Order: sequence, then structure tokens, then C-alpha cells
Amino acid sequence: MPKPTLPAAEVLPNNLRHDESGSYLYDDEAALKIVLDATSNGDAWMNQQNWPAGWSTAYQIYQSPAAVSCFDGGGNSSAHVPNYTVSNLCDTTVPKIMGGLFYESPPFLLRPRPGTTQDMVDAKTALFAYQLSDMQFEEECELAVLQGALIGTMVMKWGWTERTEKTKKYKRRKEPQEIRNAVSGIVHKIHSEESDAFDIEYEEKLISRPWIKYCDRRCVIVNRGCRVGDIRKAKDVVYRDYATYEDLDQLRGYEGYTIPSEAELQNFYMRERFTPDGDNIAVTLPESMRGWIQTALPRNYKDSADPLQNGLELLEYWSNNFVIVVLRHGDDNILIRNEANPYKKIPFYSACWRPIPDCFDGQGIGVLAGSNQLVAQGITDLSLSRLDYGLQPTAIRSQGFNTPGQDLVWTQGGIIDVEGDVDKAFKFLEFPPQDAAAMAWLIQQQAEAKETVGANQQFSMGAGAPGIQTTGARSGSGAQGIMQANASRLDGPIGRIVRQIFIPWLQQMDELNNDRLPSSVLRDVLSKEMGKQFDVDHIQFRSAELEYEVLAGAKLGPKKEMAQFFPFLIQLMNNPTFVTMLNIEGFKFKAANAFKNFASFAGWKYAQDFVVPMTPQEQQKADAQLPSAINAQKAKAAKDMENQKFENAVKEEQEKQLSKAGGEVTRTTIEHAMDADTSGLAEPFGSDTQL
Repeated sequence: MPKPTLPAAEVLPNNLRHDESGSYLYDDEAALKIVLDATSNGDAWMNQQNWPAGWSTAYQIYQSPAAVSCFDGGGNSSAHVPNYTVSNLCDTTVPKIMGGLFYESPPFLLRPRPGTTQDMVDAKTALFAYQLSDMQFEEECELAVLQGALIGTMVMKWGWTERTEKTKKYKRRKEPQEIRNAVSGIVHKIHSEESDAFDIEYEEKLISRPWIKYCDRRCVIVNRGCRVGDIRKAKDVVYRDYATYEDLDQLRGYEGYTIPSEAELQNFYMRERFTPDGDNIAVTLPESMRGWIQTALPRNYKDSADPLQNGLELLEYWSNNFVIVVLRHGDDNILIRNEANPYKKIPFYSACWRPIPDCFDGQGIGVLAGSNQLVAQGITDLSLSRLDYGLQPTAIRSQGFNTPGQDLVWTQGGIIDVEGDVDKAFKFLEFPPQDAAAMAWLIQQQAEAKETVGANQQFSMGAGAPGIQTTGARSGSGAQGIMQANASRLDGPIGRIVRQIFIPWLQQMDELNNDRLPSSVLRDVLSKEMGKQFDVDHIQFRSAELEYEVLAGAKLGPKKEMAQFFPFLIQLMNNPTFVTMLNIEGFKFKAANAFKNFASFAGWKYAQDFVVPMTPQEQQKADAQLPSAINAQKAKAAKDMENQKFENAVKEEQEKQLSKAGGEVTRTTIEHAMDADTSGLAEPFGSDTQL
């Protein structure tokens, strides 16, 4: 077993040292004391904050467990019907927020700064989209948003991983035979048993990428002096986790970690251990109610028959200067990491559902609507108990000399002996009528809970009474109200998630990729994602400067309002005067982008192939149908006709001149012939000649 580290009695100046980067560090004994003290103080603080924050109560109200109780002084069970107001509100708002954050694919937009080419923007967009999918970012965000909605605060932890994995590759044992048709030239493949067989080969693949994960807020001990709902502003953070043997074994060889040998670590996990102290009350209280509410086995319990799969407590202490990691087994502590913080910042993000001034944690639906659920549940239970009286009424009878000392149970078909007039000696107790105000209050509480968290709004024209589930979608103005106000109360949580988690994570991903991503991995990912052998200049890639935008940053309310602008945009696109003015100033409408946005705001996620690139032949045909092309064709045809007319005129003139020349030749010949006859000096041409 590895030798445990003993904490220092107190932290003194001689425990300080500096590393090569100039950051100050503590020796191992002082570092261990800092972690243990921070954890102990933090747990005590969270135990105090658990009650005003309502964390344990929120988890109990969320599940609304059924109870079995009786009326005071009697044996009859009282009504206790579960009420799921908080659960329903969480189930309504969380999908709405997730749909707003991840409606587009990818859910972000990168814009180039001066000096950055569009090719670099496209490359980084493809890389980010691949990495976010690989780290299951959407699934981790949903877990964080759900807890944030319930208890008011969500926390996520990030980092960088680099390891090698074995990947499978399928290889055909023999290629099929190919036969070419001599006439048609078509190649036919002839498959055989050997060509159908395959082998599986394994090859080492380098995995190097950023990661982010959801963290249970109750397991993250934030510095008690943090006064804003942003964990990046905290002085230090302790994260409590429970690591298996495999988790620690994978850290072997990581820079900064000192992991015991395999044999020592296995002995450390297999040694006998008693049930250790649990986490703070915020975690252990719901876990201790396992017979009351549904929950997993506490993390500090043995949950596997394999001792190497049972987690040991792991404490990570993070500050901007250094990081300390301690592995605990009972009272034994092993320091496995004590170095300067490689990120130079606390690797956590957080956001509040509804922030509280001068406080790190916020208010969630469990607090905001929990009281409404309790009131509604109480009214419902009492109302059902009173309604139950009609089924099991209370009987009263006149007290006589023979009245027994104990109450008689009234049963159907039974006989009760009374003295005197039966009509006067026995009757059922008249109970007060149901109070209508209680029912009105119940409806009011349900409506108020939904209004508080933004899960319901009244948008009908001439709204109904509070709590009536009316909808304005049957009218144009009502639908417009739904689009605007249904998201208005969710803009706050979404805005904080975008500002404090999403955009900072995009910026951090870019920084981590620039500093740590191997160029070979970069080329492989881009070639895979961009569908071609993409040879990127990795220096230019790392030096590119971008602006980051999350598409949900246009809040849900304004985003719906933007949809109303599109009819006016279409009118402008069809206005010749406006288009001409744009063209004069050197601008044009981009129809494909306009259509994509129009489809998006209309409710169609732009994943369907409504608009696809044209083939060169289709582009050629489309170009020929443009008005300018048609006018050019008409002009060419008119010019060709004029040229043809000119050529015909020239040809006609040439024929005239040729005919004139032929006539001149004939006339000249005849004149010469006539001159020869009169002179008699020569034999006329064509005269008889003696042979």
C-alpha cells in the first residue's frame, strides 16, 4: 500500500516554493492541510446553506412522495395525494431552454476578425462541431440545466484529455474478381467466399480533445466568500468525486500526476474499509431517504461486488495558481497531484436560474414554486378528506342508559339499538358544505406557480380567469402573444447560460485547441468533417482570431419577434426600386440565407434539403433563363439577323456584278467576231477545215 501523506500542523512561510513559471506552490504536507481544511469548512458552510437554499426540500418536493397518515385522535387514514407541480414545471421549462440553445446545428456561429480568412472560420466551425458532439455537450448541458432549474445553480467542469485508444478496422481478405463487358464496358464484380470474408485489425489512435461535464452542485465546494453567481470569480473550488481503480490507472503517465504503482493501488482499493463519512447534508439527506424518495446509492457506499469498481473519495482543489488532488481511504490521504494550474484559471463554469444579490447560489423552481405545490397539495388533501365524508359519514345517536362505553363502528346492514324515537335518537352528522374559496385559491396557486417560472402565460384575447388553460393560438394576435411572452421569463436563465457557460466554453475550446491539439489530429478531424483531404496551415489556424456567437443569444422572445419581420423582407426583395438601389450601392440579397432563416423561424429546423447546390449543367440552364441572358440571346439573334441580311445583300450584289461581267464578255466576243468577217484576213473561227 502506498505511504499516506500526513498534513502539516499549520501552513507557514517556509512551506512555500515557486515553480519555473513563477507561480507559488506549497509543499505536500501544507498542500494536504489546505485541501482538508477547505473541504471541512466548505462542508460546514453548505450544511448551513442547505436549509435556506432549500436543496434537500427541493429534491423531496420534486418527487412528492406519498405519505400514510391518520387524522388526529383517530384511526382513519387521511388523504395524501402526490402533487407534481415542481416536476411538471421543470419538465416544461428545461426542454424549452434546451430547444432554444441547440435548435441549430451547429448551435454557434464564428465570425472572422480582421486578418482571418473564411477558410479558417469554416475549419474551426467544423472542428468545434465535431468536438462538441464527441464530448456529448448537449447531454451534459441538459443535466446541468435540470439541476439549475430545480435548485437554482448549475455547475460544469472542463479540461483536456490526451490518450491512445485501440480502434477496429475491417479488411477484406481478397478483392472480388472484376469482369469487363467488351461491348458495354460495364464492370461486373464476381464475389466469392474469400472476398466475402474479412479480418478485424486493431490500430492505435491518438485521442486529443477538450471535454466538459456536468457536476452536481452539492459536490462542488465553492469559496464561501464568492458573492456573485459566477464560479470563475471564486478564489478557489474543491470538487469531490469518487474515482474507481480504472479512473486513476488512466491518469498514469499524465503530466503532474503521481499515481502509485499498480500493485500498491490495487492493495489500496482492496483493503477493508468501513462505511466512511458521507458528503455534506445537501447530498446525504436525500440519500438517507431512500425508502421515501427515489435516489441512487450514496457514492461513498460499496455499489459493486468488484472492489476495484468501488470508488474512493477524490478531492480536487483548484485555484488560479495551483491544483492539488488527494485520494482518501478512511483517514489515510495520498497526495497524487500538486503543481501549478496548467490552465491559469479555475476550470469550472456556472450559471444561476434566478440570481440572489451577494450570493453565489440562485433560486430554482423548487424554491420559487415549492410553496405553491405544498399549498395546493394541502388544499387538495383536505378537500378530498371532506369529500370522503359523503362515502363514510359520521353517525350520532341519543345517549341513553344503556349506552356502551366504546364507540360502535357503523357498518352497512348492521343494527344499532337506540332508546326513544328512532328519528330523533339517531342521524348522520351534517357536515359544512365545501368552501368555494378553497377551490378558487387552489386554482390561483397553480396559475401563480406557472407564472413565476415562465412555464405558462395567458395569451387569449380577453384572457380567462387565473389558472384556466386557455390558448391564443386560434387567432393571429393570440399566436403572436404566445411567441413573444411564452419565452420572456426564460430569457434570463438562457442569457446567463450563454454568457457564463456556452460562449466562455467556445473561447476556451479555441484556446485549448491552439495550445494543445496535435496537427495530425487536426488534419484527420477536418478531412473527416469537411469531406475532403483538407491540408490546413496549422500556424494560420492557431493564429486565427474569431468572434463567438451562440445562436440562442438572440433571446427566445426577440427571436420570435424576428419572424414577424420576414413578410416585410420578402416585400423588399420583390421591390424593384429597392433592389436597384442596393445594386447601385454594391449590395445584393442572398436568397438561400433568407430562405434558411425563414424556414428556421417558421419552425423547420434547416436539416431538410429544401435548397441544394446545382450541378454545372443545371447552373448552365439556370443562367440561360435569367432575364439578362434572355435579353442577350435576343440581342444576339437580332445581330445575327442583321449580319445575315448584310451577307445576303453582298451576295446579291456579287451575283449582279458577275452577271454584268458575263454580259460584257459576251458582247466583246461578238464584236470581235464581227470585225473578223469584214476584214477577210483570217479563217473565221468554226469554219469548215479540210482534213
